[in-house]
Amino acid sequence: MKIRIIPWREADPDQLRNLYVCFPYPPYFGSPIVDDQLQAYRFEQVLAAEKADPGSHLAGVAGDRVLCAAQLRRTAHLSDHFGIEVASVANEAFSCGGSADNESVFRMLVGTLRKQAQDRGVAFLSAAAASQAYQWIRALEENGFRYADGFRHVTAPTDDDYNGFLRDDLVMRAPVESDFEEIAYSYANMPFPNHLLHEPEFDKEKVIRLYVRRYREVHEKLGRVFVAEWQGRFAGALNGIIDEVIRSKRGIAVNHLSQGLIVHPRAAGKGVALALIADRNPWYREQGVQWGYFGSNINNIPMIRGLERMRMRHAGIEISMILRIESR
Repeated sequence: MKIRIIPWREADPDQLRNLYVCFPYPPYFGSPIVDDQLQAYRFEQVLAAEKADPGSHLAGVAGDRVLCAAQLRRTAHLSDHFGIEVASVANEAFSCGGSADNESVFRMLVGTLRKQAQDRGVAFLSAAAASQAYQWIRALEENGFRYADGFRHVTAPTDDDYNGFLRDDLVMRAPVESDFEEIAYSYANMPFPNHLLHEPEFDKEKVIRLYVRRYREVHEKLGRVFVAEWQGRFAGALNGIIDEVIRSKRGIAVNHLSQGLIVHPRAAGKGVALALIADRNPWYREQGVQWGYFGSNINNIPMIRGLERMRMRHAGIEISMILRIESR
């Protein structure tokens, strides 16, 4: 059967829509928040992205069947911050049916995106997929991608009672200006999972500045930062963000993954991380979130066990992959 990679707009529109509305919505796959309305919203967002950048989206077909689609997208915040061109395989959707056609088309689509990245001078190309999407992950591997990181997603209703994880020796409060210096110090002196740190082009100090900037953005305009204090001093911080676009377009309150949880070395082992999550939960309820969405790096066993103590439910494991493009 003939397999081809074609521009998105040349693919059968009904098949494209079906591909996206049936593909588990990343990163919310495995969560009760994902319903037909949210799946339709995702497809609308992909349509808008394609219209904003015509020709950037591709589809993989076998005969007359659309089996996959994706876009090469510049990762602006990393490219601009580090002065290195970074891109990702984005807006992807695929049907993992186990057939040989799937493997061939997936491999061809990823290879086409890789060639696009090479032509654009991209130094690093990243991708992510649910761990069970083995055919897609194999296509990435066969095109030179290697494992970068793993993340366990969990979910829980926000009416769960986490008060037992608050501690009398911790004061929970809003951030003050000096906390941002403490956050930077904490990232500099505590291990934190970020696969960019394994690449010499990504200076650790610059990576830390990205994290600190994110906390400040959340505090000033994106959501709320929760701070724990122990013995009168900063002990840790956690971001809380609601997806305002989904709320405005669909009337559904959905939280982002925290995109920031750090514990100061002086407070390690004091239950700070779980206390911060417990302190944030009432705010999620106030925002109308019914199911919270959380997660942890798969190597962070203490955090995974802590989330299990909070009775959070497994949603899925996400595998991150990265490709270093040498000839650029």
